[in-house]
Amino acid sequence: MQIRQHGLPRIARPTALSQPATTATGDRLSSNECRMRNDRQSYFKVVRDLVHAQFELADPELSSRLWQDVADRDLDRGRILHLLYSCHDLHNDDEVMRCSDEAYVALVDPSDP
Repeated sequence: MQIRQHGLPRIARPTALSQPATTATGDRLSSNECRMRNDRQSYFKVVRDLVHAQFELADPELSSRLWQDVADRDLDRGRILHLLYSCHDLHNDDEVMRCSDEAYVALVDPSDP
């Protein structure tokens, strides 16, 4: 069986048929918020792992494996670098990380390669 690709985004959006008409906008908004929070937590985890490997352990092999994971997962390397170097050793502070991440996301066009 062949699957045709239609240029859909990586994360499938719910269709109108899967949502009640009266709450489609509210559900879509809360769904986007949940996805954004989960996405952000994934980035925070990767950044904290990289901070530990690169800056605390100075382990080039572990760092290399983590960066390979970033590439395999097609994560935004610019976003990760921004978080690595903009949080001034406060990578365990979710609020500092969130503010820094929001600043980056607000400046970057996700459709720009």
